[in-house]
Amino acid sequence: MRGVPILLARAVYGTSWFFLSPYLPYLIGSIHAPHYFVSLIPLSFFASAAIMQVPAAIVSTKLGMKRTYTLGLIIMGVSDFLIGLFKEPYTVLILYAFTGFGASFFFSSAGGTLAVLNEGRVTTALGLYNAMFAVGGILGLNWGFVDSILGFKLASIFLGSLTALMGIVNWFASYPNNRPNFKVIKDVRVAIIALATSGIWGSYYVVSEYFPSFSFYVLGRSAIITGSISSILLLSSVLGGALSALIERRDKIKWIVITGVLGVIPVISLYTPYYEVGLFIMGFFNEMSISVIYSLVVDIVKSGNSSLSLAVINAIQIGLGMNELIIPFIAGFYVWVVVCLVSTLPLFLLNLVR
Repeated sequence: MRGVPILLARAVYGTSWFFLSPYLPYLIGSIHAPHYFVSLIPLSFFASAAIMQVPAAIVSTKLGMKRTYTLGLIIMGVSDFLIGLFKEPYTVLILYAFTGFGASFFFSSAGGTLAVLNEGRVTTALGLYNAMFAVGGILGLNWGFVDSILGFKLASIFLGSLTALMGIVNWFASYPNNRPNFKVIKDVRVAIIALATSGIWGSYYVVSEYFPSFSFYVLGRSAIITGSISSILLLSSVLGGALSALIERRDKIKWIVITGVLGVIPVISLYTPYYEVGLFIMGFFNEMSISVIYSLVVDIVKSGNSSLSLAVINAIQIGLGMNELIIPFIAGFYVWVVVCLVSTLPLFLLNLVR
């Protein structure tokens, strides 16, 4: 497998998606901000990442995929570093949005470069790419312990410095700097796949971002401890991503549906004492489904153009999926029932791709 520095950077990148999650209830309390900031702050990250996905991929047609994703890592590193220096709620909101801005530059171009480096083993490569994201997510969901040891300020500065360093390491890696063809953005099949699977993406993130707060406000548990337990979701995602190679030569649309449903339904277990089992099953199949989705899209447009197609699918998935973060404040206690319904019903749209 070629592209180890990309995979390592993917893990560090993944940490930034989650590192605020276990600390948010305490951060919000310390700065006397309204409770809705628990959803608003991660929403600023997702909104920025979604809006900038396609523009960032268009930038890659000029700068090249390698230069684009390394620039994204540096932007993320700087904004995470600065988050540690401020505790005013709107400043954190804006800075985390900049982290999302940098994330948009990294995701599709790094994934596209990895696909180019591993032509013929795209599902395997992107499965490992997603597995390393899950490794970063585990670190992020346990970042509350780092905060408790170093303090929020130093822990955030450390993460920001490490992320920027990974950008520099990848800048000097001897990888091709492919420039994709802009015309692939017109392929309607990519948009249909994204629309059909946005709920799969959204269910994963509403659980990982909101479950610690749900436990804190509704179940009366420690958000830091629950955030750590929630890393089961990410741990099983490592396995699901790594084992995506088993579907390399199979009917990918069929397996997206199968793994997608199995990756959403266990969300109901969050109401029960067996939620750890549900988190494990959900993470395994959800990550496998996302890996196969990415692989299917790369198959359609070819790896040399993959940064644009991955950007389109990720932009739509984030843009629609992030709206599931609003569900907790609409559905209240029934949040997980609603998440289950809105995440699985759109899968029927995949029939339009065949």
